[in-house]
Amino acid sequence: MDIEIVSSGKHTLHGLNFYLSYFDDVAKVLPREDYCFIVGGWVRDRILGEPVGYNIDVDFLTTADPVEVAKKLAERIGGHFFVFEKRGFLIKRPVIATVVLHLPPYRYRFDFSPLKGKDLEKALIEDLKERDFTANAIAVNLDDVLSIGAKQTIVFDPTGGIKDLEQGLLRPVSLENLKKDPVRILRGFRIAVEKNLRLTEDFYAFVKENPSLVLKSAPERITHELFKIMKEKTSFKVFRELYDYGVLQAIIPQFGRLKEIKDQGEHHIYPLDEHTFKTLEFLEKVIEERARYLSSELLKDFGRKRYLGEFTDVELLKWGALFHDIGKPYTFKIREGKVTFYEHDKVGANIVREVGEKLRWGDEVTEFIAKLVRYHLRPFYLREAFKKGELKRRGMANFWRECGDIAPHLFLLSIADAYASGDEEEDIKALLETISELESFKRNEYDKNVLKPLLDGNEIMKILGIKPGKLVGELKRALIDAQIEGEVKTKEEAVNFVKRKYKELKNL
Repeated sequence: MDIEIVSSGKHTLHGLNFYLSYFDDVAKVLPREDYCFIVGGWVRDRILGEPVGYNIDVDFLTTADPVEVAKKLAERIGGHFFVFEKRGFLIKRPVIATVVLHLPPYRYRFDFSPLKGKDLEKALIEDLKERDFTANAIAVNLDDVLSIGAKQTIVFDPTGGIKDLEQGLLRPVSLENLKKDPVRILRGFRIAVEKNLRLTEDFYAFVKENPSLVLKSAPERITHELFKIMKEKTSFKVFRELYDYGVLQAIIPQFGRLKEIKDQGEHHIYPLDEHTFKTLEFLEKVIEERARYLSSELLKDFGRKRYLGEFTDVELLKWGALFHDIGKPYTFKIREGKVTFYEHDKVGANIVREVGEKLRWGDEVTEFIAKLVRYHLRPFYLREAFKKGELKRRGMANFWRECGDIAPHLFLLSIADAYASGDEEEDIKALLETISELESFKRNEYDKNVLKPLLDGNEIMKILGIKPGKLVGELKRALIDAQIEGEVKTKEEAVNFVKRKYKELKNL
């Protein structure tokens, strides 16, 4: 991209470098007397020559009423409109009006913020100087971008963002700006990995001295930034850095205890903290190559369910990897000379629920991640049974009954966990064969009404002369297990079975 320096803080570029077809719609809903500037990540990425991708976010500053502009744009393009207020210490742009448009696989988000001041250029420069990083403090006039003849579009760059980008640097505009809105610390770590930029030494020194500063931000904003990090294909790098600088432990104190477990026993080659980040690292590779490990049938809905607006079950799975052994420091014991972590899966699931409540994840997200943590050992138990030739229909049916909704996620997590534990090739192969057996059972037996009991609750109550209650449910479950094992095949056998089972339960 040809950049010409006009004067200090100003450059010229060809305006079409920044063009997007929806900018024509923005211009049409903007009052004639008002101005609008494109600023932030969209401008930065075009200067970097980044591909546009499927998630398109554009920030605007306008002298018009942002709410009115966004409302009219949403009507014009068929988008969803909403307004939110940023809460924080000395936030410069408190009201942001947003338009979101989904045209799969594309997702557009346009944010409009107010620009106020008698001297327009002075107000713009002041606004840019209040931003987080120099790379994000660059602006262009919307009119220039839409003018086909705009070879000399002025780019406003008062903090030297273009020079920093040329040098591959991500530099804070000022440390004071990070203090004013500390969620920017998380954003810095994310953007550096996302755009392959180097954070400056003053940023790292500041974070090292102030790892807990981010807690001054609203939980919802922290969550949004953490989930955006999880969207990165190499999010493990960001979370490892957040851990190394104490930020992760400040947000989720339970991660501070990972350091306590240096020796995880015979099945592990890494200390607990290293194993945790290795699991996330391997999971990101396994997700990329998932077709190698799981069938298209298992993967047909993978990554398609949305949570918290712009995120999917892929991000939730990656959280499962980060949390899967979080319960170990709380359950560490040495029994008969061996390191044990009995019930760390249950303890870990409860920790996820505590964190989910604190960071306002909502029940659906929290329970999905908690369930992954609670059952992350199940594929390994089934692998052990498989290796001994003891993988029974009942065990497989129970897996699908209890974990069917998260099965592909659990399988991918278990493969990553196995790699991160240093499992031998033979054990990895056995795990993949176990997964194959489970899938085969589901396709050939489980899905063919094997879970439909030969007697319903009313029939059981009539046969035994009992009233509704827990006992009826227990008898139905026992009958299903007997059907799965092939012990009961006809209605007559089912009647005899529930009579026998009823006597056993009564004598307990």
